[in-house]
Amino acid sequence: MPQRIKFIEFIMPNLEQQNSNNCSLRVAACLLATCSFVSAANAQLPSKFRFADLVGQDVIELPQVETDFPQPATQRVGQGRGLPEFVALSLQQSPQMRQARAQFESAEARVGVTRADLLPAASLRIAKGPETSESTTQAIPTTGTNKHTYYSRTIRLTQPVFNVPVFKEFDSSRQTKDASSLRLQSMREATALGATKATIDVAVARITLNFSDSQLEQLNKILSYLEARTSAGASSQADLERARTRVFAARQTRLEQQTNYRNAMFELNRITGQMPTALQLPFLQLLPALPDNHGQIRQYVKEQNFDLLALRKDVNAQGSAVSGEYAKFLPVFGVSLEKDTTENVRGTNSPWTDTRALAVMTWNVSLGGKDYFSAQQAGAELRNREARLDDETQRLTQATEADIALLQSTELRLQAAEAEQTSALTVVNAVEEQLKSGRIGSLLEALDASDRLFGARFRLTQALGQQMKAHAQLLSRLGLLSDVQTQAKL
Repeated sequence: MPQRIKFIEFIMPNLEQQNSNNCSLRVAACLLATCSFVSAANAQLPSKFRFADLVGQDVIELPQVETDFPQPATQRVGQGRGLPEFVALSLQQSPQMRQARAQFESAEARVGVTRADLLPAASLRIAKGPETSESTTQAIPTTGTNKHTYYSRTIRLTQPVFNVPVFKEFDSSRQTKDASSLRLQSMREATALGATKATIDVAVARITLNFSDSQLEQLNKILSYLEARTSAGASSQADLERARTRVFAARQTRLEQQTNYRNAMFELNRITGQMPTALQLPFLQLLPALPDNHGQIRQYVKEQNFDLLALRKDVNAQGSAVSGEYAKFLPVFGVSLEKDTTENVRGTNSPWTDTRALAVMTWNVSLGGKDYFSAQQAGAELRNREARLDDETQRLTQATEADIALLQSTELRLQAAEAEQTSALTVVNAVEEQLKSGRIGSLLEALDASDRLFGARFRLTQALGQQMKAHAQLLSRLGLLSDVQTQAKL
């Protein structure tokens, strides 16, 4: 940029000495000065190109109009925020995160419920009410009908010793809790990915909109000069109409970019609950690095992806449930300690106290086949979960391959966009040389040069955004993307 400014300062005095017939030189010089995003000396871009390198600064302004964003509940953030802050905000705001957290807490409580069935249980039974007794033996001193008040109190302490269905239910609940915990982690990654993509989309939309604004401004200048030259007979009507066509196209492009920017801001606001007025541009350098070996990525996804781990836990949980259903065909063993106290039994005033320590066997047999069909149903559900695991493994493997291919293609597109920009800069420099020598064919030549540069910059911006989103997608599958929120300072 300093070299370009120096060149403009050099040439402008010479242009001021030209007559009105040389107004095209002044326009071209102004055009090249305004659209000079990168100097000729900076034509070779670094291998790890960034948004900050594209715009020449680490923070970009995000202009807002109240009528454009009529959301009173939206919190306006004046300071520039970056990717870690938006990821952290999305994790706080996400209703899906609250839902996943509630499901985990429910599964955790279920573990406590099933564990309690394996621990000692105590019960107290108190009964009191009228009783009528009739004696036909000599054991009871009273004869005939005896009406009195009966009272009893029973205290019982039981401990399961061999209860396979209850144990399997406890094991199944633990597996389900682990699955819920993994799904909570998966939802963290999905939420972080959504925030990351939304933030990148805002940056891309804002930068391309700025490019559109600059391009439209310069095209309007060119059009004004051409209108003046055409009126003076110095330019053809055909050149004027071609310039007008380009202005109309640039206006349409600008409207499209403005819509993209508005949509991107709305999406970021939906995810984070905030509408920033400035955005910190560093992105890729804030994200964890990916393994250089793509085979490691594939293997890690198969072994450590949260969704796959959760499905494996679902299979294990259902396997325990199946074992528990078949275990219902077995007897249940336990121990019981009981103490019964009764008063006024059969009308006698003397209390009775019975204390018992028992080994208890319970064997329930469903004559209607309920236990059998329950086991069959549980087995079918197990096969369903196993099939779902296989399907998700295959789907995720294919998706990972697609992500890797997308990352590779975006890197190639980025290289191509960098090369296109370098080529466009070469054309711009050639026009500059014509300016230095006072030779230029027409204003449309300068216009073509600027269009090529603008187009290259548009595509470079898009390639940058796609590269970073592909990188973030793979990090999310590896369970590493949400780590970026630890850098946030809210």
